[in-house]
Amino acid sequence: MENNKVQYLLENSKPIEEALDEEIVDLAGYQVTKAELFAHTREPAVTIWENRLKFNMACLRRFPGVTHIQILIHPEQKRLIIRPCDPDTPDSLRWAIGGGEKEIKNRDLLCKVFSARVFDFMQWSPQYRYKLLGKPATCDGEVLFMFKLTDFELFVSGKRKGSFLPEEWRNYFGIPVEQHEQAYKVDLADGYITTDRV
Repeated sequence: MENNKVQYLLENSKPIEEALDEEIVDLAGYQVTKAELFAHTREPAVTIWENRLKFNMACLRRFPGVTHIQILIHPEQKRLIIRPCDPDTPDSLRWAIGGGEKEIKNRDLLCKVFSARVFDFMQWSPQYRYKLLGKPATCDGEVLFMFKLTDFELFVSGKRKGSFLPEEWRNYFGIPVEQHEQAYKVDLADGYITTDRV
């Protein structure tokens, strides 16, 4: 019986060329849907509280064996970049415990002053914690990881536990296609500053 169905379909189906009658589209007006609108537990991310920040393990796996980073901020573009570095590099921060023969694990970076400055700068509320998804980036061949401070998911603790998205995201899905590629280009000479040890 099953063979008869297959035979019927083969005899009565259109040639592949006709079945693939594709429509040519113009991407103008389309929006690249924001990843924050989907579940992303295994995606590289950083969470910022009012007194600390923490990069998840997916982030650390992008830089195998790296125990120290520099954090760069672009105040105008509202971006945060992590740059792998040696432990003795000026303004290096230990973002992982372990190393050598021990497995590397993520750790909290206590930073009351830094977090307070970011919260104030971004006008974030201290009652929330903010989770930012990271994107790979390069500058002059150097591999970096970038987080847009404007693209976040926020979480609240207590009775109303859960996650929320920024209010302005309610009426759109993401960045227009025309602007999407441009939004992730990086030039470290263009206004990035390293963070002080605070």
